[in-house]
Amino acid sequence: MKVKRCHWFAIVLLLANFFLMSQSYAAVFNMQDSDLQSCLQELADINQWHHPQDVTEVKCHSQGIRSLQGLEQFINLESLSLYNNKLEQVKIDPKSFPKLSTLNLARNNLTDLAIVDLPNLNKLYVFDNHLEVLTLSNLAKLEVFKANNNKIEQFTYSNTPQLKKIYIFNNQLETINIYDLPSLQYMDCRQNPMPDSLYDEMDKVDAITFLHDGNAEDW
Repeated sequence: MKVKRCHWFAIVLLLANFFLMSQSYAAVFNMQDSDLQSCLQELADINQWHHPQDVTEVKCHSQGIRSLQGLEQFINLESLSLYNNKLEQVKIDPKSFPKLSTLNLARNNLTDLAIVDLPNLNKLYVFDNHLEVLTLSNLAKLEVFKANNNKIEQFTYSNTPQLKKIYIFNNQLETINIYDLPSLQYMDCRQNPMPDSLYDEMDKVDAITFLHDGNAEDW
């Protein structure tokens, strides 16, 4: 009888542990935004994540997400895609995302954004927002950057030595620095109120393809 009782006790304990582990994902993540929490819960169930450090890729599109508070737990995150949500403010702490390579914040409600000190960031997408001010700094591996269809009036960058392709058409830029991009191969800056003198400077650079509106008198 004692043997049978021990046997059943072991089974019950095993089932209890399994149940607790299966329910532990959301509690461990502890996100402020319930929509982000739900998306992460679903991803955790699919990928069998148990802890934030297990997560390397998050894709939560069209979920109504408004806040990223709590995401700093994901220190091994390499790809973060939050396309078509309701984010108005985003602060990406470089200490929390040292491995982040791809960041997609396109089609949200952002008005200003600074992306700085992300040593492994390679691709950045922020198109279709309401951005007026955009700053990029100390992004040593950034190669592709898309910020088209915003309202950008002020765009500053520094230490982006690998940046090859820039898509920044349909904004409100009156000028842009084209000389401190040593790896630049392509820039689409159409539909911006830039002066013809700047377009002339672009046309003098043979190694880079610039798409611009050109001198209005030539059309």
